[in-house]
Amino acid sequence: MDSGRNGGEASHSRPRRLVDILAHGGPSFLRRRTKKLPSVKPGMLLIGLFLPALRLCSCVKNFFLSDDCMGQLGSPRQSNIPSVWLSGVRVGAPRAARWTAPAAVMQYNTGNASDLSSRKWRTGTGRPLISEPAALTAVRSCLQRIRSSTSRRVVKKRAMIRSSILSVSLAFAAILLVGEMQPAWGQEEPSVQQSIAAAQAALRHRHYLQAIRTLDDSLQRFPGNTQLRLELGRVYVYQRQDRKAIEVFRAILRDDPSKREPKLELARVLSFNGKYEAANQLFHELLVTNANDEAAAIGLVRNLLIQKTRDKARREVEQALAHHPNSLRLQEYRDDLLKNQSPLSASREGIAPDRLQADAIYFGDSAGNRVFRAGQRFDLQVGRNITNSFRLDEKSLWVSQGPKANIFSVNDEGRVHLTRWLFIGGGGGIVRFADNSNAALYRGTLILHPFKSFWLQGGFSRIPITPTFQSAQFDLLAEGWWSRFDWQSTSWRISADFSKQHYSDSNRTQREDAEVLRWIGKSHFAVGLGYQYAHSSFTQTFANGYFNPNQYHSHLGLGGFRLAIGEFYRGEYIAEYGAQTVDQNPYQSAWEATVKNRFLLGKLEMGADYMYSHLAQSTGAFRAQVGRVSVAYRF
Repeated sequence: MDSGRNGGEASHSRPRRLVDILAHGGPSFLRRRTKKLPSVKPGMLLIGLFLPALRLCSCVKNFFLSDDCMGQLGSPRQSNIPSVWLSGVRVGAPRAARWTAPAAVMQYNTGNASDLSSRKWRTGTGRPLISEPAALTAVRSCLQRIRSSTSRRVVKKRAMIRSSILSVSLAFAAILLVGEMQPAWGQEEPSVQQSIAAAQAALRHRHYLQAIRTLDDSLQRFPGNTQLRLELGRVYVYQRQDRKAIEVFRAILRDDPSKREPKLELARVLSFNGKYEAANQLFHELLVTNANDEAAAIGLVRNLLIQKTRDKARREVEQALAHHPNSLRLQEYRDDLLKNQSPLSASREGIAPDRLQADAIYFGDSAGNRVFRAGQRFDLQVGRNITNSFRLDEKSLWVSQGPKANIFSVNDEGRVHLTRWLFIGGGGGIVRFADNSNAALYRGTLILHPFKSFWLQGGFSRIPITPTFQSAQFDLLAEGWWSRFDWQSTSWRISADFSKQHYSDSNRTQREDAEVLRWIGKSHFAVGLGYQYAHSSFTQTFANGYFNPNQYHSHLGLGGFRLAIGEFYRGEYIAEYGAQTVDQNPYQSAWEATVKNRFLLGKLEMGADYMYSHLAQSTGAFRAQVGRVSVAYRF
């Protein structure tokens, strides 16, 4: 009995220790198990526990319901059923032959067998209807069999009830066990995500050390977790600890070279450090794995633009736009490439941040007028939204071998970027004429830039008018309103100008100019066709050295080509041919030829332009030549 009690206590103490382990040491215990068996799922564990429980219940049931067990547990001598329960029972004739005699006795004796002795004492005779020994023997045998049968059925019912209770208890225990283990299986992922969320929150507030400590503590609990290591590398990037970030990303890739995110982050960090070749190789690997990787394509094109390999950048951006036609960043890169392939447009002559430029222009016409102008310009970006342009100009004018008139001017203009599409500008200066008189200059500008290729600007200005040596003697100034429209896309270039000015000699003028040019071809070679219109009118006709007809109209057709040789050379060759009329006179043929060349040497840009005109000039002549050279350095 002691051994059985001890054994029972031992058998019951083991489940209690398992419950204690799950209740107090469950997470660490289960982590050790889940690391060894990472493929085990809670559903599989439930099935694995429930099936043996059912098997155990079946074995117990078979044991309790076997004949041997019934003989041991359900015999009449061992049965706990009292004999008084059998009083008043009428038993029918059994089917087996061995029950025939007792059954006949019971059918004959219509009373209860337990009432024989009482009936004997009541009658006083004590004489039974049948002989007493035979009746008692038959009744005793019958009662024994009835007790045995009844006891067998009761024991069977109890065994079935106990088996069902045991089965339900084991199943319920298995469900509770799985329920306790389920949080342990899912505990790592929420903990990792919570650590990442806490680190990102600290990163948004620029608490870099706190973010690093959070990720380090989490990595001690979950060593080798890829998400935590990746986030730690990103924090190092924000903290400008690129060396540590590179080590983290490379360690992740050593464990699994197919991981996309660490490879992309490593390529970006290498790009930030100027290691473009190594970064480009990683970008190429990502694009080979997935050609739809927009981030990798953007990074590759950016590096190629920085490396000045525009042909490769152009090919890559076209391939990327085929997969991502709505990518704004790729569209910006393509627009920049298209704009840079034709650096001769008017937009390139405007304010360019951080540029130092010097140029010289020589002009001569058929009337003998000669002009030489030398200028220096310095463009600087101040802050994020302010640019400033400072310019010095010195002009010399003469006729053939005659005396010269020298004019010197200084201008400074600033622009403020108010919104993404709105600029305002203003500036002033001074001009010193040949007779040493001075006059103030000013300019105010409003610029709208709602789209990448669209510019609309206008303003009010005061400028000197000195086209010839003769006009320099009158110290002419013109002030008034002006406006300009520019739109340049991949294949189109459209521009228009309008001005209305009042001259200091009381003359008034109005001018309109427009040009449309369509390019057909590729980036390295294209053919252009277009149209140019010009009109000007003056209220008076003076002989003050400038072209001032009452009415002037010019209609010219454009044709030419442009080409690019690698990253070194850009050229544009345009010829214009048409007709012009002055003061209601018949139209006369007019033409003009223009050649523009740009040479790019890193940050140094050189230009050489030439123009020959056979049409009306501002000097009043109808044939003229113009040459221009320039050097610009961007820093």
